[in-house]
Amino acid sequence: MDDRTVDLIFTGSLKLLPPVSSKIVRIFTSSTFTDTTMERNTLMAKCYPRIKDYCREKHGLEFQVVDMRWGVRDEATDDHMTTELCMREIKNCQRLSMGPNFVVFLGQKYGYRPIPTYVLSSELQMLRDELAAGGVDVILLDTWYKKDSNAVPPVSVLQPISSILVNFNNKRVPKLQAEDQAVWWDTLTKMQKLFRKASLQLYNAGKMDKDAMHNYFMSVTEREVINGVLNVKNTKNHCLAYVRYINNINLQNLKKASNFVDILNRSLDAEASKLLADLRDVRLPNKIETTNIQKYTVEWIGRDGLDNETHGEYLNHFISHFYKNIIKLVDRAMRKEDSSAQGQIVTEILQHLHACNNSVKVFHGREPDLNYIENYMLNESDKPLVLYGEGGCGKTSLLAKSAAMSLNTWFAEVRPTNIIRFLGTTPDSSALTPTLISICQQISYNFALPFESIPDDLVPLTAHFKQLLTMASQQQPLLLFLDSVDQLTGIGTENNKVSWLPTRLPPHCKIIVTCACEEANPEVSKEYDVLRRMIDSEENFLEVKALGEDLAMQVLKLWMASAARDLSNYQWRLVSNAIASCSLPIFVKLVFAEVCRWRSYTKPTDTHLASTVMDSIMMLFERIEKQHGRLLVFHALAYITAARSGLSETELEDLISLDDKVLDDVYQYHLPPVRRIPPLLWTRIRNDLPNYLSEREADGVSVMNWYHRQFRDTARERYFKNMNMAMYFHSMIADYYLGIWGGGNPKPFKFTEIQRHRFNLADKEGVADRKVPLQPLVFTSADGSTKRYNLRKFGELPFHLVRSKRFTDLYAEVLFNYEWLHAKLNCCPLQAVLADFEDAKLHVNKDAVRELMLVADALRLGGAILGAYPDMLAPQLVGRLLPEAPHNPAVSSLLQQCHDKGKNHCALLPSHHCLHTPGGPLKYSLEGHQFAVFGIRLSSDKRYVVSISSRVISWDLSTSDLARDLCPQLEGIMQNLELSPDNKWAAACTNNSVSILLNMLTSEYITIENPLDEGETVRGVYALNHHFFIYGPNSWVQFSMRGEVEDTKPAPDAAPYDDVTWEILSMEFRDLENLVVVMWSGDLDDDRLLVHFCRCGSWLQPLRCRGALTLNKHWTKIYTSDPERGYQISVFELNEEQMLWDKVEELNHRETDTAEAMLQLKRGKKDRMLLATTTYSFVVWDFNNIIPRGSHESDKKKNEDDEKKEEEDEDEKQDIETEKDLRLEGIVLKLPHTIRNISTKMTLSNSFMISNNNTYAVAGVRKSLYVWSLETTKLIKILDAHFGRIVQLEPLTVGAWNNVITSSIDRTVKIWNIDNIFEQVHKIDRQELPIDSISLARDQQLAVTVTRSCWGLWDTSTGKLLAQLADAPLGAIVTHAVITPTGDNVITAESGNVVIWDTPEKQVVFKDEQKGVKQILLLEDGTKLITISMVVSAANVDNMAVAHIVARTIPDGEKIYTVDYEVRGTGYRAAVVSADEHHIVAPGMDKSSRECLHVFHARTGARLHRIPIKNSGIKDMQSIVALPHKPHWVAVIGNDKAGILDIKTKRHVRFVPRWNGACTRDGKTGLCAPSRGGLDLIELKRGTSVQQLISRAAEGVFSIITLFSSDDQYVFYYHSGRKTLRVFRTLDGKAIAEYRAPAEVTGVASAHGGKALAIGSQDGCLTVLNIVDPHE
Repeated sequence: MDDRTVDLIFTGSLKLLPPVSSKIVRIFTSSTFTDTTMERNTLMAKCYPRIKDYCREKHGLEFQVVDMRWGVRDEATDDHMTTELCMREIKNCQRLSMGPNFVVFLGQKYGYRPIPTYVLSSELQMLRDELAAGGVDVILLDTWYKKDSNAVPPVSVLQPISSILVNFNNKRVPKLQAEDQAVWWDTLTKMQKLFRKASLQLYNAGKMDKDAMHNYFMSVTEREVINGVLNVKNTKNHCLAYVRYINNINLQNLKKASNFVDILNRSLDAEASKLLADLRDVRLPNKIETTNIQKYTVEWIGRDGLDNETHGEYLNHFISHFYKNIIKLVDRAMRKEDSSAQGQIVTEILQHLHACNNSVKVFHGREPDLNYIENYMLNESDKPLVLYGEGGCGKTSLLAKSAAMSLNTWFAEVRPTNIIRFLGTTPDSSALTPTLISICQQISYNFALPFESIPDDLVPLTAHFKQLLTMASQQQPLLLFLDSVDQLTGIGTENNKVSWLPTRLPPHCKIIVTCACEEANPEVSKEYDVLRRMIDSEENFLEVKALGEDLAMQVLKLWMASAARDLSNYQWRLVSNAIASCSLPIFVKLVFAEVCRWRSYTKPTDTHLASTVMDSIMMLFERIEKQHGRLLVFHALAYITAARSGLSETELEDLISLDDKVLDDVYQYHLPPVRRIPPLLWTRIRNDLPNYLSEREADGVSVMNWYHRQFRDTARERYFKNMNMAMYFHSMIADYYLGIWGGGNPKPFKFTEIQRHRFNLADKEGVADRKVPLQPLVFTSADGSTKRYNLRKFGELPFHLVRSKRFTDLYAEVLFNYEWLHAKLNCCPLQAVLADFEDAKLHVNKDAVRELMLVADALRLGGAILGAYPDMLAPQLVGRLLPEAPHNPAVSSLLQQCHDKGKNHCALLPSHHCLHTPGGPLKYSLEGHQFAVFGIRLSSDKRYVVSISSRVISWDLSTSDLARDLCPQLEGIMQNLELSPDNKWAAACTNNSVSILLNMLTSEYITIENPLDEGETVRGVYALNHHFFIYGPNSWVQFSMRGEVEDTKPAPDAAPYDDVTWEILSMEFRDLENLVVVMWSGDLDDDRLLVHFCRCGSWLQPLRCRGALTLNKHWTKIYTSDPERGYQISVFELNEEQMLWDKVEELNHRETDTAEAMLQLKRGKKDRMLLATTTYSFVVWDFNNIIPRGSHESDKKKNEDDEKKEEEDEDEKQDIETEKDLRLEGIVLKLPHTIRNISTKMTLSNSFMISNNNTYAVAGVRKSLYVWSLETTKLIKILDAHFGRIVQLEPLTVGAWNNVITSSIDRTVKIWNIDNIFEQVHKIDRQELPIDSISLARDQQLAVTVTRSCWGLWDTSTGKLLAQLADAPLGAIVTHAVITPTGDNVITAESGNVVIWDTPEKQVVFKDEQKGVKQILLLEDGTKLITISMVVSAANVDNMAVAHIVARTIPDGEKIYTVDYEVRGTGYRAAVVSADEHHIVAPGMDKSSRECLHVFHARTGARLHRIPIKNSGIKDMQSIVALPHKPHWVAVIGNDKAGILDIKTKRHVRFVPRWNGACTRDGKTGLCAPSRGGLDLIELKRGTSVQQLISRAAEGVFSIITLFSSDDQYVFYYHSGRKTLRVFRTLDGKAIAEYRAPAEVTGVASAHGGKALAIGSQDGCLTVLNIVDPHE
């Protein structure tokens, strides 16, 4: 395709379109029937399946063969349609096929030479006259040909045989059938002779040309070759020919020989031979390339002449030649195919442009609608135009016509970019994300923007799309035509399919969409209703109505004329009656298709029209069933209707080939060579349903599906009336995708009675390989290098298993199948995996739901990690679901598979429960912040939560996916987050007065330095849709969204309360004229407040209050503590006349009202409640009095006069009075005695929320959630919620959700499910503070961890934290803890002491002061310990310090010796013990303050040497290592190399380049791991690389932990940037795991003798992971 064409396609031009490249290889095999049976059967059995697999696996193409000689029903012979069908099929193959499309086999037989089915009546008359003139009787022609005047010009039609010879098809009475057949063949021969005689005479007389004459002589095969090869331009890429000569055909056996040559009157047919020779030896070789023609000569052997046994060699050569050549042509075509992104999108756009053209061709009328659309296109409207109407009302063609008019008329002067998409008709226009990507690509191409910048993720993608629309200009307007937006599927369209549409369009950009709307069917009109809400202008909606009788008839006549058909007057009357009852275009189209088949001689009983769309479709189905066999059509259409997203042609053929009900019907009378459906049968049915089945994409394959909803509904009505039938089809499809009969597994079947009778079969049943493919989850190429996932299986199988109620298979194969989940996660978004669970949940019996949802929620909880690391599936499931396995057999089997199969993907599996388990109160934890989360806000639709710390992160609450993560480079921590009302902008300010405004759609942001006057700090920000405010104590500044200052205002005047000073505390805006300013004293202890209210630009008199306040939704009431009533709440109402606030009501709660400070007030949903936080309790005022109070704990001592204070009308009835009282009486929820609420900022404190149905109240206090029953006001549950203080708590009760969301200092945001509040919580042990180091015992499964405030003792077999200990329970500072190899003692350094603990007793057995401990070393199997401490003297003039070595016994702590050495005063470097434990080597300084190594005797402490570092040849010592295999060798590790010293001779031994100090116990292998990335195994003689484990890619500098396992079998590598721990085998360098830790890892240690790994992390957890090596 040349560039000019590509440019035109991208602009959406409809002129001179090239054909669309397809996903199908479809070859027409042309041959005579009887003489090629052997070859064709061999191809079918041995070759086609191989080609099919090749095309499918290598290129993702469907391979189809059209063999017209096989499976043609006698009915086709009966109505003489064979030839026409053949020609139509050849056209289809040429149109559709990628590469080869026609293969011809010629032997020595010219083949069947039929008489024409249709002859122009004028030509027939001529032939008839010619014969009659010669005195020949033409009664035969007059009997068999009838004139059809409905054809224009009239045509004479050869009548169906059975219309004259009634028993021709009567298989029930073979004798009668044989008679009629004999008559017909005799008649046919006579007519052939007549036609040939007459045409030859006319030709000789010059009244007819040669081609017209040849028409009466030609065989079907020659006609095929002419159409398939001789008339084709490019045969080289599309055609193959095979010619076979048989020597010495035995003509004695005429019956056999007649299969291979043409016999006439018991001898060779010379005429036929001559015609064949001309075709085979002259015209064909002259046309086709020599590479594409192959000739064979074979011998006639034995009785049959040709046979598989005797001609095996010929057949093998033929088959391999056929296979190689077809493959060659396919590969060649695919090479030409532009498989780049641009090539794929060209294909996509082309499909829509062709569809558009096809619609425009048949479009007539509708001028008023087109004028309306033209007016919209050219006017100023900045909203999309919606064409709506019922299904089949012609929206699509009107849209297509508008697109065409835009190009050639309305915008003819400029260069519009026309973007046309008929959604749901092609692979890439079915789901929202690919559709938007392809639209963005098309726009980008036209404005020369790179494709790379188009995001894949829906949220940024939508924003990018809207951004691209602004590129439109006067000269290059952007016009989008989107048909049936209500058909979109996929992510982002769950709740509604249209919310992504822009509601305001930039100039020169127009969008027209169509959408179904049916009053009687609210489900269909759902999207239309949403569009009505989004686009609030009447003139942007145009209803597309039925055509109306006149236009419908007019259109029909035009269509008939273009089809060259007409009707008789009687028939036209029938048509106009039908159209009077319905004039929807879809109905007119169905009528048109029906009446095109009527001939002028059709009997009135056969010309019937329905009056509704559904009935016409029913008639259409019925006609097709009659024509092609009821069972076949029923099953074929039922399969398509049953499929979730349609079926490809191949899948449908496969399904029917497995369906013995159909095969028994098709093969009643024969035994097929391969028990499959003849491909042609479906092709013919499909030809009778033109345009009603659309090609669309599903799971990467082109599938057929109903184009109109009416067809699907009718098919369901017709074929699924009986539920068992529906289940039958779903079950069959499920079997197919399960691959039960794939890969050569023969499926049994029963022979039919007729077959057994005809072929004398003894057996009742047989088995046959149906040649259907295996259905693995992944197709792997032969060499294992490439993978293609079987997306069709993932898309369809769960759907059918659910609908055929095969739940056992569903659990085993899908929902609880590790390999399924792992493969599907690798190629589909998490949502698609979860959708299978959601779908199943609606259909399975109730008791299975919990287990399903455990797995689904476990996946959802792991979503953030699984999205990036699908191989983490096994560790995620095991870590989360272990505690649930004992009671849930399916979960238990899934975890067993995680172990058996999952080890291949990640060989690190948790040995204990270590990740949050679903099913409890916690729904999910949202992680990603590195600092405390200081603010969260929910978007107005409650779908997203936005949170801030040092970064801004938003999550999608329905899926828990991260939607945005932005890290603006700001000093300080962000606070005071606000979202604009339309959720487009987020604003926040930092603790050092910098403000940030962030566009949530595009992620662009601006920062604004403090704009306030000298000495004012920024107190907060506020965002409207088009303005943004920053305020300080005395003023505020208004900005535009681009960050330009628009206005600055001082704080309003405080009179009459200006006797004291006031500062602004907070501000809220409705718009620029309406705002609230709350002022305070500036001191938390003085809780006076002042409320300023600006209404429509003028300020009311301020209201003085205290403690806390809140306004109702419409800002007409203020609830606040009344300074005159202590802390009791009063309600003030807006008085517009006097511009002030009037007190209208007083609220009460308890008699302690006045004592407890009011810390915070919040209004409940829809102002029905008021929620207060006081020092010791939470209070709810229930204004609608919905919460029953019968069983509340009450304080009887009520103050009578208080309650009656607010009575307006004394004479109101008593019962109203009591109700009124309750409305004003708060319900008090008390905190436990020792707990109290504190105020973090004036008017802000701990929040609480009321659950759905007002059952519970939930509050966040300190680190816990407190839950009260509102029925009894009792505290019923306290949940450990966070590890740090809860900063914010918000209700999330929308629809069915009954959730609460909390954020905390511990850097997480958590969503809690209140419905599960009493479910068992599987607690994960963890310490309060990050783990600093880990030490493991050798002989027991114990580990010791250090956190700053205490040390932890863990059982590594269960993951339980046995104890958290410190000698001084308060304020201890623990720096070191080491456990002895036997596990009996733990030695710690805490708060300036060395402490020895007895592990079993958890008691201190020895303690001695030693300040500044830097290192603890154990000797002699943990019976001695050495502590090294270092104290820097206060003066520290010459940067020198002294280190003390103290050796003690364990467990008594007796001192053995102490010794000192000099060290540099900054940065301690660890000492080492030599391999034989004879020496201690410590880096330090010598007398002349040069770096050296001090060597001491380990038993006595005697100093032996000081060895200068320079002896080692290393200048920049990082650390030292004692070599494990040479007791006298110590390595000094430098930056890029290490030097080995002999501590006995003090000499340099050798350099080892690149080594980082880690080595195996035999001293042979080490590691090289630069902090910039990469990891190599090196041998330690010369430092050369043995194996590169991780290639070096610059990832920036990160901290890295590397070590060998204790048995040297594995290498561990932790990378802090990726948060992943990778494991490699030392032996062959194979990577066996990449484990993504949930939190930052702080320590890694090898455990359980090298068979496991312990990791300590920032969140205080110790996780033990078993190494399950898949290669062992």
